[in-house]
Amino acid sequence: MSTTVSDVTTGVLMAAADGHVVLRVPGTNYMIRLACVADERDLAPHVGRRVRGIVHAKALKMNHAAGGGVFIEPVDGHPRIVQGRVIATDIQRNRVLADVVVPMWLEVAPGQAASDFSTGQLLNFYVQSGATFTPVA
Repeated sequence: MSTTVSDVTTGVLMAAADGHVVLRVPGTNYMIRLACVADERDLAPHVGRRVRGIVHAKALKMNHAAGGGVFIEPVDGHPRIVQGRVIATDIQRNRVLADVVVPMWLEVAPGQAASDFSTGQLLNFYVQSGATFTPVA
């Protein structure tokens, strides 16, 4: 039996302005602020409704974690400290897809390789400023 991995995040669009979006993650208190790759004015009519998109970020040094759950700090704002489980790796692009409350593609830090991480491993790391949201249909 095969499992399909999805990199699409679903959230409620709370705001779209100044090149950023704020997503509320359903069932949580998370209000994640991300730079919007598309023109946020195209998303403005969807405020208060569910939207789908792909989240990308650049990780600073990634570390294997021994325990704990998945989280994004702060709960309200730009992601800074993140912990989650590896869902998939993209060796060619040197990036990791991790479940960190939402699926997030993480560009691996210089000096590290996506091949250093395997599915199911728990990671924690700091996120470089500028995590993005790319809307999908």
